[in-house]
Amino acid sequence: MKQYGLKIDGWKRILRMALCVGVIFSFQFSIFNSARAQAPGTVPIKVSTETQVMNGRKYYVHIVEKGQTVYSISRAYKVESYDAVTHVDIHFLHPGDTVWLPVRGQFATDADQLEAQKQESLRKQEEQRQQAASQPAQPQAPAEARPVPAHGSVTTPVPVKVEAPEVKPTGKVLRMSLMMPLHLDQIDEISTSKFDVEQRGKRSYRQFEFIEFYEGIRMALDELSRQGVSVELNVVDVKDNSAEAVQRAFESHRVAQSDFVVALLFRDAFDKAAELAQQAGIYIVNPMATRSEICAENPYMVKIQPSLESQVRVMLDNMKSERPDGHLYIIHGANAASEKPVLDELKRQLTERGDIKYTLFNWSQNAKLTSTLKATPGCNVLSIYDHKADQMRVYSSNLLNRLAAFKTNSPTLYTISDWTRDFGDVDFSQLQLLGYHTFTSAWDMTNEVHVEFLKSFRDTYGSEPTSPLAATGYDLTMYIVSGLHSRHSGFWSAPSRTMPVLVHPLHFSRRQAGLENDQPQLFRMESLRLVPTR
Repeated sequence: MKQYGLKIDGWKRILRMALCVGVIFSFQFSIFNSARAQAPGTVPIKVSTETQVMNGRKYYVHIVEKGQTVYSISRAYKVESYDAVTHVDIHFLHPGDTVWLPVRGQFATDADQLEAQKQESLRKQEEQRQQAASQPAQPQAPAEARPVPAHGSVTTPVPVKVEAPEVKPTGKVLRMSLMMPLHLDQIDEISTSKFDVEQRGKRSYRQFEFIEFYEGIRMALDELSRQGVSVELNVVDVKDNSAEAVQRAFESHRVAQSDFVVALLFRDAFDKAAELAQQAGIYIVNPMATRSEICAENPYMVKIQPSLESQVRVMLDNMKSERPDGHLYIIHGANAASEKPVLDELKRQLTERGDIKYTLFNWSQNAKLTSTLKATPGCNVLSIYDHKADQMRVYSSNLLNRLAAFKTNSPTLYTISDWTRDFGDVDFSQLQLLGYHTFTSAWDMTNEVHVEFLKSFRDTYGSEPTSPLAATGYDLTMYIVSGLHSRHSGFWSAPSRTMPVLVHPLHFSRRQAGLENDQPQLFRMESLRLVPTR
């Protein structure tokens, strides 16, 4: 990106990546290995008898005194130093800090678990009582009722009632595990020649995108730390996209002991991680998947990308608002399996609401498109055509040429995938003529939150993010960690709430077993750039 006149320097980026990798491994090794190297303390250590149950295991609660180290404390409690849990970096313990040390060979008894659950239940009841007392009672509409929107209105979806699963109580220390491939074996592929630096936008490296996701998480954790929220971050490098690699990483890095897991993994590896998380009874967050089926049967799934249902709903509401009487033409391909979920969802919602007239148009009959659209001037066109990449480039160009040929009453074009991102040579002037609408994760330079995030990222890391994954990492961390900190495990039963500091909005509902983001942002082409619709 080139906002603020910033010029990216190749060597600076390499040094930044090396620094980030070093930071990541310092976090991971500070949890598992580094404490072994500390010299034994000379201050006598009194073993505490106070215990606390966290994630199904009993821990001794030890208050640090001057001169004590994790190594010396662990030795006094006769446990491995990498099993000790702290709020802060283990190298910088101060008097008064707390260290939790597992009771050797003991997990929480049934009585311990019942007592912990009882206290959590009492806390939830008191919280609900206070909320009920502070809000006036309102009549509840039946869940199955969905009002038909008036012209120009935008409706809010009525979530389907799906029960949240039981969750282990959170302890005083929030533990977040991040599983992703660091691609360290590909670092030598990065070129810093003058040509490659200047042509940076034409070549991408996975290392940068994934490191930027981590950097977004770190920015959120730093902000939360300033608010008094502490998190133990466990970074796990999954070196290849296989179920075996995920299984090894899950077992060797105590991922199952986390309060939640963020898995930036590709399909096969993520499916295995989701299976293991469900078995362990912990929530797993997918930052980039668009397929809704991952939430179908796993109640511990959290899908960050907007659901298809919410995208279709927002798009149809916008059509009705901007062109109340506009006929909708849905352009699709012949028997394309990838189009079926979108087409099925469109038919379901259009039938349910009944206030938008629509026609399905098969692109195989594209010669008739112009004459068909002329019969209903001022119409909307939604393209869900989805074929191979080379066909899509030709298709998009042909469709734009046909639609832009209208001299008056040109159609408004909608797509779910962002053509400005998918096709580098797309004609922006044609898109603007057609009032193009789409969903995108592009930066909105009219949005103060976006601008401030870019400035903060640049001030922290020396360059602006090249991938929207940086904002995704920031958003999900701020949303989930602050929710767990304030509401503990009760957050998962109803996680939806408003947070104005997020770069992109998050709002979750359970229409299936798992949680899906149901608040997408629709953009419109204006002045040759995408801006949010109001």
